[in-house]
Amino acid sequence: MKNNKKFFRITAVICMAALTCGLLTGCFGNSKSDADTAKKEDTAQASDKASSGENTVELSIAHIGALESPSNLAVEHFIELVEERSGGSIKITNYPASQLGADRDILEGIVGGTIDMGIPAAGISALYLPEYYIFDAMYMFESEEHLKKVAEGELGQEIADKFLDKTGVRVLTQNWERGTRQSIFSKDVEDLPDFAGVKIRLPEIDSYLKGYELLGAKPTIIAFNETYSSLQQGVVDGMECPLDWIYDNKFYEVCKNLVMTNHVYSVMTVLINDQKFNTLSDEQKKILEEASVEAGNYQNDLLHEKEEEYLKMMKEEGVKVYEPDLKPFRDAVEPMLPDMVNEWGDGLYDKVMSYK
Repeated sequence: MKNNKKFFRITAVICMAALTCGLLTGCFGNSKSDADTAKKEDTAQASDKASSGENTVELSIAHIGALESPSNLAVEHFIELVEERSGGSIKITNYPASQLGADRDILEGIVGGTIDMGIPAAGISALYLPEYYIFDAMYMFESEEHLKKVAEGELGQEIADKFLDKTGVRVLTQNWERGTRQSIFSKDVEDLPDFAGVKIRLPEIDSYLKGYELLGAKPTIIAFNETYSSLQQGVVDGMECPLDWIYDNKFYEVCKNLVMTNHVYSVMTVLINDQKFNTLSDEQKKILEEASVEAGNYQNDLLHEKEEEYLKMMKEEGVKVYEPDLKPFRDAVEPMLPDMVNEWGDGLYDKVMSYK
């Protein structure tokens, strides 16, 4: 009996040990299995995320705006919006202040595919599509409101679509105001009669060249980045530009007579090479389009805020500001309209006027 009790006690101990080992083995075995399963799930999720993610695209954008100009500040804002909303899948490198050339060089680079994006003056696109001359024709628009109705309306989109078909360059938006263009001189020029014989630097835009000839001046084509030295050396007596460009490029240092000619209300176009655009996903395309419009509104607000500041600061630097009656100026350039209208195509001038 005593031996039987001892046997049962030994058997119980062995069973308990076996049970304990089984439980421990089961626990450790399940822990390893769970860990392996979790690891496989994490790997699968990472793989799914990578396969559904956007490809990283690198873009270049070029323009002639000075570093502190509203246009360059807006480009930097545009880049921030795009990179943030794309989660970093779109990277944009900014080339401001004519680093890649004048507006013409930038436009030709975009057409040729050596530059991805740019923000040239709308009028320079007339090199490829004559309809764009309307955005640089002197005294074509009566106000900024008239300009915006055309540029951002149905007519503006119609012109942009033609430009895409002809050049392979897509217009993302045409809402970036370029600022009303004014005339500034080193000589004493106050009103229309004083324009006679004055040498003025102009961009390579036919309507400017013809228009200033009709005003009595002597137009001279000079690259924008050579304008300051040309004024300083007396190669030309004056130039024309929006107020922010005059101030940011310090033209007021050599020219002390500002005539508020208001001769052109114009816009800049945000352009992208269409082949490059089509490498983007639909979501990336949408981000670029929406951000370009928002950055344009941002630029316009900055521009309007600063124009009054520029006038005040230039006056403090000794610049005299003249505001002549503009009707004689409008009348003087009117004779060039028939030739220009013929270049634009039938009915375009009337369509522009219908937006007033």
